[in-house]
Amino acid sequence: MKKYGFTLIELIFVIILMGVLTGVGFYMAQPDATKQDAQYTLLKLKEARYRAIGYETGDGSCSEAGWIVLNEGNLSSNESPTHTIKSEIKLPTITTLANTTPHKPETVCFDSLGRPHDGNTTSLVSLIRNPLDINFTKSDKNTTIRLFPQTGYAIIPCK
Repeated sequence: MKKYGFTLIELIFVIILMGVLTGVGFYMAQPDATKQDAQYTLLKLKEARYRAIGYETGDGSCSEAGWIVLNEGNLSSNESPTHTIKSEIKLPTITTLANTTPHKPETVCFDSLGRPHDGNTTSLVSLIRNPLDINFTKSDKNTTIRLFPQTGYAIIPCK
């Protein structure tokens, strides 16, 4: 006589196998905090650049909407929906004509042409002259934003 059903041991084995695969799947599907933080910061950089384009202050200072402070406290949003930076932000050291000593640019300001400047002024000597790589790191994950000097265009390069 032929059997057409499954034994209890076979069913238990399949259930255990499905549980192990589900656990591995949940672990692999966790969101990448560095990528989320980089995408949020990229959005804020593009927003600051967009607001600064065409807005000339006339006195060489940065318009209120055209600058961004690159640290966890200032990038974390109280707006709705909120976003909290979970990664560590690593800024490269740069030099400009205004500040010849190597330093980390905490504040990036955009002028009326969309070009990035170091600090809160939009003079020609404060222009950022090399691509600015903003790195987000958390444990073994790393995501970078590259801000181009002449255009102010910002991207997340493919790996």
